[in-house]
Amino acid sequence: MVNFKERLKELREGKQISRDELAKAIKLSYWAIAKYETGERTPDPETLQKLADFFDCSVDYLLGRNENPRDQNNSSTPSWWHRDTTPTDVELEEFLKTANVYFDGVPLDEDDKEDILTYLKVKWEREKRKRDREKR
Repeated sequence: MVNFKERLKELREGKQISRDELAKAIKLSYWAIAKYETGERTPDPETLQKLADFFDCSVDYLLGRNENPRDQNNSSTPSWWHRDTTPTDVELEEFLKTANVYFDGVPLDEDDKEDILTYLKVKWEREKRKRDREKR
């Protein structure tokens, strides 16, 4: 079974990014990433989650506990994602607070996340109205 240091290096190389690029994307030092990949150091739970979010995989996959990157039992998909009703403002805000949203390898700031939140609310309502019209 693959261990953490191997999985981290495999994921990073799969994205074709350097240690430095990964470090900047999740706000760590180059040396932290290097030590994780050589097994000299292990990340704390918060850093593990940042890495999992960045690579769009579960923490268990990152740690080598399973071979499915998006294990359904550990899915980070919000409960409202598949509902037919519009998520509440609180649900959307919580999603954006916990999700590491990146553009071109750079995390979005709070203003950008607010713009996305506004867009999602409008889009969700439009799609709901469209489906309601189609049902008639």
